[in-house]
Amino acid sequence: MRLPGLRALAAVGVASAGLLLSGVPVQADETVEISVAHPYGKIFRPIHQKIIEEFNKTHPNVKVKLEAPYPDYEEVAQRTLVGVTQGNAPTISYQGINQIRQFVDAGHTYDLSKFKADDPRWADEKGYYPTMMELGVFNGKQHAIPFAISTPIMYYNADLLKKAGLNPDNPPKTWPEVVAAAEKIQATGSDITGMFYDYLITGNWGFQALVYSEGGSMMDPEETRVTFAEEPGKRAVRTLRSFVDKGVMKDWNRKQGEQSFIAGKVGFYFSSTSWLKGVQDKARFDLRTALYPVGSTGLRRLPTGGNAAVIITDDPKEAKAAYDYAMFAAGPIGSAIMVTGSGYMPMHAKAAENLQSFYAKNPNFETSLAQIPTIFRWYSFPGQNTLKIIDVIKDSLQSVVAKKQTADAAVDKAAAEVGKLVDAGS
Repeated sequence: MRLPGLRALAAVGVASAGLLLSGVPVQADETVEISVAHPYGKIFRPIHQKIIEEFNKTHPNVKVKLEAPYPDYEEVAQRTLVGVTQGNAPTISYQGINQIRQFVDAGHTYDLSKFKADDPRWADEKGYYPTMMELGVFNGKQHAIPFAISTPIMYYNADLLKKAGLNPDNPPKTWPEVVAAAEKIQATGSDITGMFYDYLITGNWGFQALVYSEGGSMMDPEETRVTFAEEPGKRAVRTLRSFVDKGVMKDWNRKQGEQSFIAGKVGFYFSSTSWLKGVQDKARFDLRTALYPVGSTGLRRLPTGGNAAVIITDDPKEAKAAYDYAMFAAGPIGSAIMVTGSGYMPMHAKAAENLQSFYAKNPNFETSLAQIPTIFRWYSFPGQNTLKIIDVIKDSLQSVVAKKQTADAAVDKAAAEVGKLVDAGS
């Protein structure tokens, strides 16, 4: 039974099944059932199904039940929050990196620090990547096990670049260069659109990438003041507006942008590496990927997208079983399944080693790895109004792309509303 109000990348290697952690042994003939909630069914459903199959070869006494997939991270967060109040939250919910904080602050997560301290896998220097696993640490304690981490990248149709007289081996590196190239691509046909920037992607992720690459931030270091409406943030939103003002991007929703790119009708597509496997399987043109463009200041600072396993339970044996699954999913076997089935980065050094031949044959998957030096934690506002804040910013950006508000007016209004929500939710 799961109850509300629980207070509950270092290195890791591969340990044998049946490891007893934190003095919570699970008997060989005792079955423990855990439920798992996750987003993006097209991506993660087959991945988790394969991982569960492998997991049960060494953990036959743990029954993993997958809930029906949710459309995005906001929906998974909402389902889990409701479940906490009703006592039926999923044992594991794969929360977006930017959603975890609200569960930690509210005391809902199971503190995994004891499991971590007793688990020798965390001492293996050739195991889990410390930078990745650190994304699950809040207030000095391990509250989540990262699973799939991504960065925003540039996808492009090399055939359209060639048709426009551009060199596909030397794609644009700045936003002005992207716009100039998109204009040339768009001129190749009346049914061709220059670019699509996935600005409505979950958790204001694309917006944060623009703001931080301009040298800005969401709030000041003390988190007493909203800062994304300062000059760097305004430059970011002006950049977004320039795409539509220049006529190279249409007022499309996410699905329209993705489908149009896959159909070969869009030159550049900016979104998460998480879609790479699906896009690559469907595209019938020379699909390539490249680094996310730098901002006007020459910076490339990218929030870590993706998700991590948050465990919610008051049963130590159930928590242990959930921890075992989360660690297996992020381990060498699970991580390899996840990478090849999506486009996310591996969590484990052994998985990366085993994937060398895969990367050699699939160079598009290496782009996100090249951006690792520029990543930082996907920002989450303090307090309990995370979901409302995300909607405020999303609506503001949509009004800019639809030309209903100027960039400066929209970002000023959004910052004022977000400031009130932060104060009300603290």
